[in-house]
Amino acid sequence: MKAFHFGKGNIGRSFIGKLLADAGVELVFADVSQAVLDALNARHEHPVHVFGEQAKMEIVKSVSAVNSTSDDIIALVTEVDLVTPPSARRS
Repeated sequence: MKAFHFGKGNIGRSFIGKLLADAGVELVFADVSQAVLDALNARHEHPVHVFGEQAKMEIVKSVSAVNSTSDDIIALVTEVDLVTPPSARRS
């Protein structure tokens, strides 16, 4: 299964991305920060701090990224099984 998430902020990366990765879903993030996208595409993984009684660092794997201003988005949306929206921003 493959999913697509708009935005690579804390909610997308640490919550949505982690849940999908734990379920074995390949995840593609869309964002406008090219430096962040390049780094993610170079590693295809990112760390997530898991808090709680047993706080630890986990690595989310099988991720990639695309620039959300790119025309590649159109084809990508038609290929994936699931599209998750960005989280709402607070004012």
